[in-house]
Amino acid sequence: MQRLTEKEYYSLEATTLFSEKDNRCNNCFGFITIGEHNYKFSWNSNLIEPTIELLDSNIYGIGIDQHFCLLNSNNGVFNCWDLDTPFLYMIVYERYVIVICETNILLINLDISKIEKEYMFIEIISDVRLENRFMRITFINDSELDISIDDNNNPFVKLLN
Repeated sequence: MQRLTEKEYYSLEATTLFSEKDNRCNNCFGFITIGEHNYKFSWNSNLIEPTIELLDSNIYGIGIDQHFCLLNSNNGVFNCWDLDTPFLYMIVYERYVIVICETNILLINLDISKIEKEYMFIEIISDVRLENRFMRITFINDSELDISIDDNNNPFVKLLN
């Protein structure tokens, strides 16, 4: 990722992935090339850097502030989502990317770039570990919760099919 000045960002001819809804909140500006495609994006917090990870042979994930995107390096297709709470990190599990946010978790199917489930909590998440299709979620108050990825009847899950 290359950092840009505000002037460079607005004059650059590249596909915009995401930016703050209120342009006055855009404090940071970035540019990336993935495959043969150029993208620019902006975000609010100058205290953190975007997370950019290769998730599959041709799929990249980008998360920062309240934004998350999946990019296909082969064809340039991308899907971006505005998040309800700040992005923390992502985990690849089987054919999913699990997007960990401050108080919610998204389960995104990598094959179709679609959110299948959202898990919503009151407490702030401090860690998520995966084992045998279970998520062990640790919150900042040190409480823990185990949730099966396959359980669609869990009170914390919202199905988004």
